[in-house]
Parts: sequence; structure tokens; C-alpha cells
Amino acid sequence: MLTFRYLLTAVAAVVATAAVAAAVLGVFSSSQAPLVSAAASIAAEKAAHLDTPVAVRLYPANYTYTGGRWVLTDRASPGATAVPVYVLGLGQCPPSIQDMFGKTYTRNNATVAFTNCVLVMPWVEGNAITHYAATCRSGTDFRPETAEVETSGVKVRLVVVNC
Repeated sequence: MLTFRYLLTAVAAVVATAAVAAAVLGVFSSSQAPLVSAAASIAAEKAAHLDTPVAVRLYPANYTYTGGRWVLTDRASPGATAVPVYVLGLGQCPPSIQDMFGKTYTRNNATVAFTNCVLVMPWVEGNAITHYAATCRSGTDFRPETAEVETSGVKVRLVVVNC
């Protein structure tokens, strides 16, 4: 009888631990949702509001034209056409985004979510490159404004995010 009571106690402890873990994961995922929503709004060039201030980070990068396509790189390749761009980070973003280079981003995959961080990636559509830069280091209200220039057949759109 004592063994059965210990077994029930152990099962109850495992269930309680699982419930606490699920609650903690729910808090993290629900705190991520506002960041993802704000980043998606910014990528769509619409205003966004968050209830609590978040850190804003800019990562310099380049879109380099190699192999017949634009590829996001950390530095311009010698002899290749390169356009300097920014990657916009919202939340507690890492110091480096090295793993994000070597790819081409489009309007459909312009936001990349990590734990406590969402990146708004510069994206390419034809010969138009759109990238994002913020005027603050933290904020709650984000209001995008677009400026564009065309040079050598490449249109570069900079979305300035006022906060």
C-alpha cells in the first residue's frame, strides 16, 4: 500500500512539473506574439504599437548580386554589385546574425522570429530591394515612412521606422 502511495505522489509531481512547464512556455510564446505582430506590420509598412518598450537594433549588411541573384551578405564581395542595407531587430536580439546571411529574402519571408527577438529582413523583388532602419534604440510606437532611389537599374527602398 505504501508503494502505491509513493507511485501516486511521483505521478502527481510529474504532472505538476509538466503543467508548470506548459504555463511557462505559454507565457514565452504569448510574449513573442506582440513582437511578431509588430514586425509584420513594419514589414507591411504599417504603424505598430506595443504596450511595453522593446529594444531596437540595426545590423548592417549587403545585398550582393552573384550567380544571377541577390544574396544577403555580411560584406560586399570584390568586383560584385553590392547594395548596403539594414536588418531591423526588435526585442532581445543576438549580437550577430551570421546565420542569416547567404540567403535571398522575399516579401513572404521578411520576418524571422527567434526567442525574444524578431528580425525584419531586407527583401528583394525583381530589381527592387527594400530594407528597414529605425530612428530609435527602443520604443513602443513604430511609424514607417518610405523613401526610394533608383540607380544603375536597381531601386532601393528604405523604410524609415520612426519611434
